[in-house]
Amino acid sequence: MSDKTIEKDMLPEDELFRLGGKTSNFVVVPAEIKYQHIKVEDLEKPVAAINYNNYTYSLFRTSNSWIEVEKITSRLSAAYVITVTSKGWAIWVFEY
Repeated sequence: MSDKTIEKDMLPEDELFRLGGKTSNFVVVPAEIKYQHIKVEDLEKPVAAINYNNYTYSLFRTSNSWIEVEKITSRLSAAYVITVTSKGWAIWVFEY
């Protein structure tokens, strides 16, 4: 892995709250969300979820690479939220 790749993948903390590309591509701070579990159709076990601005999002994917997060979210057709985790980022997709 080259130094250039590492530099592109590591963002200073102040950048986390103004990332973009698409208007729905944003990162929220943990204080703004409430964690929960929800029952999703077609799945037997409850799924991790968050409540943000009175909307519920289920956990879709986690990654320690911002570049991977951008690739994944660029292919999503549903609304989503990105949160910072201790190991990188979590992508949550809109449920209701």
